Amino acid sequence: MGEYDEIILGGGWAGLLYADMKLYEHNHKIAVIEKDSDYNKGGLLRSEIIDGLTFDTGGPHLLFSRDASIISKIVELLGDNVSKRERNNYVLYDNKFIPYPFENGIYKLDPELRVNFIKGILERMMFMSRNREWKPNNFMEWITGFFGDYMAREYLIPYNKKIWKRPLESMAADWVFTPGRLPFPDLENMIKSAAGIPNVGYKEQSYFYYPKKGGIQSLYDSLYEKVTKRGLNLLFGKDVRNIEVDGRGRYIINNEITANSVISTIPLPELLLSIEDSEESHQLANKFDYNGVIIVGVAISSGTPNQTSIYIPDPKVIFHRYTWMSSLLPSIDPSKSNLIAEVTVPKGEIVDVNKVTSTVVRDLANIGVISDEKEVIFTKAWFNKYGYPVYTLNHNEVRERAMKILTAYGIKSIGRWGSWHYWNTDMVYKAILNMNTAGVK
Repeated sequence: MGEYDEIILGGGWAGLLYADMKLYEHNHKIAVIEKDSDYNKGGLLRSEIIDGLTFDTGGPHLLFSRDASIISKIVELLGDNVSKRERNNYVLYDNKFIPYPFENGIYKLDPELRVNFIKGILERMMFMSRNREWKPNNFMEWITGFFGDYMAREYLIPYNKKIWKRPLESMAADWVFTPGRLPFPDLENMIKSAAGIPNVGYKEQSYFYYPKKGGIQSLYDSLYEKVTKRGLNLLFGKDVRNIEVDGRGRYIINNEITANSVISTIPLPELLLSIEDSEESHQLANKFDYNGVIIVGVAISSGTPNQTSIYIPDPKVIFHRYTWMSSLLPSIDPSKSNLIAEVTVPKGEIVDVNKVTSTVVRDLANIGVISDEKEVIFTKAWFNKYGYPVYTLNHNEVRERAMKILTAYGIKSIGRWGSWHYWNTDMVYKAILNMNTAGVK
C-alpha cells in the first residue's frame, strides 16, 4: 500500500488537524488511515441533509470557546460559510423553560423556589470559604458539595444520571474539579437571579458560530479540502488491526503499510489491542469506560421556536437534550422544522434504535414539543459507538498505564479519544496547537 514518513490513525477532526500541522514540513509524506468510508467521513462532525433538512448526526456542535484566538482559527476554516448566533438554551424544569445555565436562569421561577436553589449554593460557598482544603472524592460529591442539596436533587443529579447511566459515586471528580478554583457563577448574578432579575451566565457561550449551510460537516469538509490540496493521502475503509515494529524501527500497519512514525487519534482501547495481543493489554483496554450516543432526528410539520438546545433533567424522558437544527439552519419551508434528540448508551449495551426512536417521539409529545405524533413527518436515527468518555474513579491510573505502553512503542496518542478526555472541538484544536508549539515530532 505504500511507505510514509508518518501515519496518522483516524481521519476525524483531531487526525486532520494534526495532519494540517505536519504538512508544513517540506518533503514530509503523510497518510491517514480511517476505518469509515469516504462517503461516511467526518466522525462526530458528520451531517446529513434529508428533504432539505440538515441533521448533525454526531450531536450538536455549536462553536464557541473561552479562548478567542482558538475560536478565531476554527471559524477561519469556514471562510464565508459561517454566522454568529445568539444562544437560546434552556432547561425544562417544572414545565417552564429556564434560561441556561440553570443557576443564572432561576429568576424565571417562583420566589420560594429561587430561595431554595440560591440558599443551597450560598451555603456551599460559605462552607468552602471555611474549608479551603476540602475536595470531592467523586462526581456525586462534587455536585452536592459545590451546588448544594437542593440544586443537586432537582436538576444536576437526575440530569447527569441520564447522561452517564452510572452511579455518580462511581465517577471521578477531577475532570470538573480544580483545587482552589470555585466553579460558582458570579455572586452578583446569583443575587440578581434570586431577586428575579434576568442575567446571563457563561458569557463565552452567549454567542456561538455555526455554518450557514451544510451543518457541522462543513467544518470537517473545509479542513479535509485544505489538507488534501496540500498532498495528504487518506486511506478510507481501513480498520487498524495490528501494528508491528520491524528490525529497523519502522512501523508496519495491517502488514501492508510502513512508516517511520505513528500518531494515533483512534480510541485508546482499540489502539492498545492493535499493538499487543496479550491478556494484560486486553484487561487494560476493557478498563476504559464510555457511552455511545444515539442521535434521533425528527422532522416536524410545525414552525421552529426561538430556542437552540433544551436540557431535560426529568428522568421519565429518555433523552437528556434536544436541539432545534432548524434554528441553526432554517427550513426553506417555514411550516416545517427539525430537531435532534440525544440518548446515551453504556458500553456494551445492546442498542434497539427503533425502540429508542419511537420512545423519543412519544416523549416529545409528552413534554409538549409536538402536539401529537401526527406532526412527525419522518424520523431517522444514527448510533455513534463512541460518544462520551467516562471518567471512572481509576481513570488516571488506567490512562497512565496505557500511555506508558504507547511510549515504549514510540506512539503518540492525541485528540478526544486518543487522549481519552471529554474535550470539545475547541479543546482538541488547542491541544494539537500546543503540540506544535512544544515542537512535537
